[in-house]
Amino acid sequence: MTFKDRIRAFALLGVTLEKIVTCQEKNEPLEHCISNEYHYNAWFTPYFIRQAIQAIARMLQENDLNSWMEKYSEKIEQHQPCKVGVIMAGNIPLVGFHDFLCVLLAGDIFVGKLSSNDQHLLPAIVNLLLSIEPRFQEYIFFEQKISGIDKIIATGGEQAHQYFSYYFRKYPSIIRSHCNSVALLNGQESSSELSALADDIMLYFGMGCRSVSKIYIPQGYQFRPLFEQMDKYKDSIGLHNKYLNNLEYQKTLHLMDSIPFLDQGMMVVKEHESLSSPIAVLHYEYYSDIQTCNDKIKQLGDILQCAVSNCINDPFYHRLGQAQNPRIDDYANHIDTIRFLMES
Repeated sequence: MTFKDRIRAFALLGVTLEKIVTCQEKNEPLEHCISNEYHYNAWFTPYFIRQAIQAIARMLQENDLNSWMEKYSEKIEQHQPCKVGVIMAGNIPLVGFHDFLCVLLAGDIFVGKLSSNDQHLLPAIVNLLLSIEPRFQEYIFFEQKISGIDKIIATGGEQAHQYFSYYFRKYPSIIRSHCNSVALLNGQESSSELSALADDIMLYFGMGCRSVSKIYIPQGYQFRPLFEQMDKYKDSIGLHNKYLNNLEYQKTLHLMDSIPFLDQGMMVVKEHESLSSPIAVLHYEYYSDIQTCNDKIKQLGDILQCAVSNCINDPFYHRLGQAQNPRIDDYANHIDTIRFLMES
């Protein structure tokens, strides 16, 4: 199977996934996963699973795949396949797909360990991929315990990061821990821009590294327009029992401890320095000078996954609404996975 064959197969997978989630084509196994995964993980609702699959489909455009891989193509053609262990997180649906994609496009053998929170979606998509390109069968394995590998990619929380770093210390590795994402606003955002920001904040219950957990705002910022746009998630979030339990817990905690907060209805919004916020909580921080705030955000380094803004003309920032729709070359923790596979 050539490099071009692999790209073509994933491009066709993207087309197929788009047709399935938009109901133009039927695939009973994947549709069953979409409809029933919440029985295994209550956070994986059908709506959010479809959002995740659509983000993957948009990523797998053939022109984008070719442009992305062009700078690696010569090394990939000369690359000797090896076994790459991939330990996947399970905080949002299919969060490990990009690692899966990178390993196979590099021509390596994927040895994956699925999170107990996300055990069915990727195998269902793998079956689709194999129906498009059966030769991938020899390159894809799912294991309960990772062994017999040459390299490792592992993603988890802080404790998992320490464990993985020690356990796989003898292997070339990418070991990722949790990051956060932020938004920089100037208070002049339109309704459509704030609606896009609401997606950045609310998609996947705010549980992803790319979920905006903190906003930087000017003094005197008016929250109501943003809060009104966040209301569009009343059906997908506002009726979810586990989320509502977290929301009520946070409200009670803040009231008991006399911590000031704004009640958006579906989210506790409070002034706080931390980038990381609990489920159902959004942090904000005022700034007096936007350029100084811009400099501060850029200095956050590895703890920042992405920043969104429409008021700063700088490629460092994604546009509002793009936090959960990363470009195909937008690597987790800013570590070039393909380069790691080629050079380590």
